[in-house]
Amino acid sequence: MKRFMVALAVLAVVPAPTTAQTDTRAAAREIVRKWQDAIVTVRVTLKLRMSMGGREMNASDDSVDTVGTVIDPSGLTVLSLGALNPGATMNKIIGAASSGQDRPTLNSEPTDVKVRIADGRELAAKIVLRDEDLDLAFLLPTAKLEKPLTAIDLADASRPGLLDEVVVLSRLGRVGGWAPSAVMRNITAIIERPRTFYVAESGNNTSMGTPAFLPNGKVVGLLTLRSVDPGRPSMMAMMGSEGLGLLPVILPAADVLEVAKQATAK
Repeated sequence: MKRFMVALAVLAVVPAPTTAQTDTRAAAREIVRKWQDAIVTVRVTLKLRMSMGGREMNASDDSVDTVGTVIDPSGLTVLSLGALNPGATMNKIIGAASSGQDRPTLNSEPTDVKVRIADGRELAAKIVLRDEDLDLAFLLPTAKLEKPLTAIDLADASRPGLLDEVVVLSRLGRVGGWAPSAVMRNITAIIERPRTFYVAESGNNTSMGTPAFLPNGKVVGLLTLRSVDPGRPSMMAMMGSEGLGLLPVILPAADVLEVAKQATAK
């Protein structure tokens, strides 16, 4: 009886979900159902070279799995450039956290790219465009597809407001059985200059190169990594990503679409 009374007390303290919260989660599940096949896994084989003071210290080949978003039925896929060139990101972090000339430099270059689509097939792909400023890379299958892929329409977009909730789609890797995944995040800041970026609250289960939606189904944009020169390095640079000049942001869909047009024009 004592345990029963404690359970009742806990239930009295924990608020029940409101109708609005229930409706939002139902809408989020519908977004996942509609667009999950547009979220794909990208496997990149990299040639890695580490050097210091102009001398090569180590060389190896490695592969990495990341997440991409199909934005055209032809198979045009966008992802974070950092996944294709992690060496550039690591060099920025090393440079922000250290000083002096004798610091290691990591060079990475993709040598093979494959896109694993929702039905499990792997498609050979090629890099058709890179945008370092916006942390974007675009891929196209090397062979013509037998049928069009599910693709997110970046033109059907909307702007979120501060503290609005967004639904971020992603996909688990091999350990997770390639299952689609989703999280809900609040917009905590809106950067207006030098261009618009939306900042969502941080958390696990979010990957760069994945789309964010409003609960009404309108796409907001793509998660990317904003990078700036952090200035003079200091010990405090190691205390957070902003100290390193890095900030995960949502790039508006219109900006992604503008760059995508250049990729398809090539």
